[in-house]
Amino acid sequence: MLRRIIYEDWQLIFPVVALAVASLVYVAAAWRATKMKPAQIDRLANLPFEKE
Repeated sequence: MLRRIIYEDWQLIFPVVALAVASLVYVAAAWRATKMKPAQIDRLANLPFEKE
C-alpha cells in the first residue's frame, strides 16, 4: 500500500489541510454571528472602547 503513495505530491496535503482548517474557522465564526440573539448583539455593539 505504501508503494502507491506518490512522493512528489505528498507536500500538497499541508496547504489543503491549512485551507480546510481556516475555512472551518471562518464558517464557525460566521455561523456563530448569524445565530446570536439580539440582546447579545446589542451588548457587544455597546462595548466601550478605550479613549486615547
